[in-house]
Amino acid sequence: MSELNEPAPAPAARRNPLAWIALVVVGLILFVFLSGDREDAFSRSGVEGTAPEVLEQQPAAEQSVVEQADAEESVVAESVVGEQAAGTIDRSLLLPPGMRAREYIQQIRAAGKPYPLSQVFDRAEKYHREGSLADAHLLYFFSAREGHLPSIMVMAEMSDPVLFQAENSLLDQADVIQAYKWYRRAEEQGQPGMDQRIDGLRVWAVEAASVGNAEAEQLLLNFQ
Repeated sequence: MSELNEPAPAPAARRNPLAWIALVVVGLILFVFLSGDREDAFSRSGVEGTAPEVLEQQPAAEQSVVEQADAEESVVAESVVGEQAAGTIDRSLLLPPGMRAREYIQQIRAAGKPYPLSQVFDRAEKYHREGSLADAHLLYFFSAREGHLPSIMVMAEMSDPVLFQAENSLLDQADVIQAYKWYRRAEEQGQPGMDQRIDGLRVWAVEAASVGNAEAEQLLLNFQ
């Protein structure tokens, strides 16, 4: 009887299927979240690992350029030294302007008159062609003062404002007073055409004096 009166055992609680679905969703979310963190960490480690290499490559490239430039300068320096040792550089060009002409004039004066004015003129022409203008001018002047007619004409024409050309002159600018003086000396030695040259200076002086050129005004005093 007692066994019949005992209550029957309660049936096992059924599990809600919604709970299983919720657990699966939470697991997926955690998986995605943790996977994303690992990828970010990997990408950051990759950037941090390669950035120093990029920074190191740029100075290395700059250093190679500097080393190449130094090497080229070294080659140029060695070539210059080699040329100097071989004697290919004209060391006379290292002398002060006019020094060669002064030394040559001293030698001529020491030898005494008559001076070889034609040779002096030829050497002046040589210096002129080489671009040694100071040496050329000194020799032209020396031989012109000694009465060498070709040298007188060179001195006159380089000073003539009518004929003056800066690229072909030994002077920085024309000197009309000197041109007049040298033309007169050439005229005294019988050089033809000097009256036309002197008249050209007078015409130039009249025009220049009208705008206040002091040298032109001074030259016109010679024609009064």
